Amino acid sequence: MLTPEELAAWYPQFAAFLPAAVLTGVLEQANARFGDFGADTGEARRLYAAHKLTLYSRAAGSGGETGARITGKKVGEVQITYASPVSAQTAFADLTETAYGLELLSLLRLHGRTKYVP
Repeated sequence: MLTPEELAAWYPQFAAFLPAAVLTGVLEQANARFGDFGADTGEARRLYAAHKLTLYSRAAGSGGETGARITGKKVGEVQITYASPVSAQTAFADLTETAYGLELLSLLRLHGRTKYVP
């Protein structure tokens, strides 16, 4: 089982993550979702946790906004287009948002996984 101490050993930036309830919840999700990856189980759990905590931090840093990516902009007559929210039909969509997610995506594909529920 992935613990806060183990996550901090691999990724020190999450050592003092607050709120603690978010950290605990993400670790519980990581442990529940990645139990059958053989030798890669620990890595999958760590990557998932780091990915989710990074997304949380990004959203919290933007005043609680979604932190959606800008996919288009126009200068004259100002226009900004944001990426649409992740839908249940878009498997792997949020994994492209962080470096940890991209690594997890590679691991999922290596293990022949075609579904991922954010």
